[in-house]
Amino acid sequence: MLIGGGAIAYSTLTTNGKQITKEATNAIQVGWNVQQNPNLIFDNVGDDRVNILLIGEDRNWKNGEVFNPRTGKFAPMQVVDNDTPPRSDTMIVISLDRQGNVMRMVSFPRDARVRYVDLDGRRHKGKMNSVYASGGTDPKMREEVLKNFFRDELGLRIDRVARIRIEGFTGLIDKVGGLDINVDGAMLKVGGKVKRGQHIFYEDKWGQWKVDLEPGMQHLDGTQAVGYARFRYDREGDPGRIRRQQQVMRALAKKITAQPLMQLPGVVKEAKQQFSTDMSDEELASMALFAKNIGADAKISPLTVFGIGASDHSDIILNKPDNIKLFSYIFGNSFDETNFLNRSNYTEKDELGIANNRNPAAIEVLRGAGLLPPDGEVEPSPVTDVPVRTSRRDN
Repeated sequence: MLIGGGAIAYSTLTTNGKQITKEATNAIQVGWNVQQNPNLIFDNVGDDRVNILLIGEDRNWKNGEVFNPRTGKFAPMQVVDNDTPPRSDTMIVISLDRQGNVMRMVSFPRDARVRYVDLDGRRHKGKMNSVYASGGTDPKMREEVLKNFFRDELGLRIDRVARIRIEGFTGLIDKVGGLDINVDGAMLKVGGKVKRGQHIFYEDKWGQWKVDLEPGMQHLDGTQAVGYARFRYDREGDPGRIRRQQQVMRALAKKITAQPLMQLPGVVKEAKQQFSTDMSDEELASMALFAKNIGADAKISPLTVFGIGASDHSDIILNKPDNIKLFSYIFGNSFDETNFLNRSNYTEKDELGIANNRNPAAIEVLRGAGLLPPDGEVEPSPVTDVPVRTSRRDN
């Protein structure tokens, strides 16, 4: 009784206690609202499909000066550059399909070569991650220009946006206890031959991150998982990073959906601390509950768009006909194929999709979209070396 009374007194009479009581009350209310209406996010959007754009920002650094209180002087030091707009190093559209009872996670390559229009109506061409940066230093303007690009050049309706610093995933992954990942080794040149499954190592002292992992199944904490998802410093480059990001995203989705129902508000709270989003707490909880109720892992599918590497090995050219088939199947009436790649380079060949969409869930989606035969074995990925890269420009 004394302990209980002390706890009540603390929560009533102290600022921290009042905040804890407020958060607990809010969590209970969120859980109650979502239990009463699990389809809340669909109802709010007004459609059986909800498309959420997940944006992973990079972080810019610059040389600066920081005051050292011990010496009483300013000293040169690397500092965060808040004056340069960040790029979108990760772009994933999470699509919830209420009728099909499935969740798809479609990754878009940051190095895709595109043409776009900024908020002032000026036309640009560059990599896809530069679209976001063109919105300037205001994050809402950056989100707006990227949403417009998805609508006007990729034909895709975006209903909600969640923005996160790359390192922000670390806290969320640690919150759910880390992830079990079958580490996909690097593609490196060994003894004159390009081989997969090699040791992954990279250290970016300027960007302040590092990854050092052997291939194979292992348990990763937040720092390790984020480093693994960011790695692209081998012969594959961005396509390999996309595949690793998908692994991490799918493992994280599985871990979140395995949380007991009453713990979902706590996960939502952690997500809100790491993300900046236009989704309400109830919508986030509704999304998490939808994913949890899906059940089968095969219904949570990470996918990569189709495309090839450009001739200079630095960019990716998106495939037009195959992506139209894929998007029509996944996004339904939230996709308008007449707005797909009307300005940008495109190709009718593919090496990215066939190499990355190898998991059973992705193969099932490709079969449903008519991009693979309805039955039979799927041939192993033909990529064994740096592939021949070609492109085609529209008129």
